[in-house]
Amino acid sequence: MPRERRAGSGTVDINMTPMIDCAFQLIIFFLLTAQMVNQDLAEVAVPNPHHSIAMSEKDQKVLPNRVIVNIVSQYGDKMKDRNPILSARAVGYQIGMTKIDVGDTERLTNILKDRYANAREQGFKDFFVEVRGDRDIAYRGIEPVLRAAGEAKIAKISITAFVDPNVVKVRK
Repeated sequence: MPRERRAGSGTVDINMTPMIDCAFQLIIFFLLTAQMVNQDLAEVAVPNPHHSIAMSEKDQKVLPNRVIVNIVSQYGDKMKDRNPILSARAVGYQIGMTKIDVGDTERLTNILKDRYANAREQGFKDFFVEVRGDRDIAYRGIEPVLRAAGEAKIAKISITAFVDPNVVKVRK
C-alpha cells in the first residue's frame, strides 16, 4: 500500500550559522598570516643609493637562508619632521618579532649564532645576514650588527637599500 502524503505546511530553512563561522575563521586566518609575513620587516626608511649594482628579485629569491636585522631609529618610516641628530641614533635592533636593545650585543650575537646553527642543521651551506638600517642611521649604529655577525662566524652580509630601477643598474 502506498503511503499517504501530507501537504507540508512548513518552509525549508537553511542554517547559516556554520557558514558564517567558517567565513569568520577564514578572515581571522588571513589577518594572522598577513601579520606573520610582515614580522621580519620593521618600519624603517632605507637609504637610496645612487651608484650601486643591486641584486635582482630573482637572485634574492634563490638565496637559501638569511636573517634580517633591522636597525631602527626613533622615527621609524616617518619621513617628515625628522631631527637629523636624533634620527642618526639607533634605538634598537629587531630580528623578526624579537627586539634587542642597542647595548645588548651579546644577545644579538647569540641570536645570530642560533639562527646560523639552525640553518646548518637544516642543510643550508650558505647563510647571510641582511642589514636593514634606517637611512639616517650613523655607522656607529650599524657596526655592532657587523661585529655580532663576525663573532657568530657569518661571513656573508648584505645591506638593504631602496632601489630606483631608473637610476640603479640591476645585476642579471
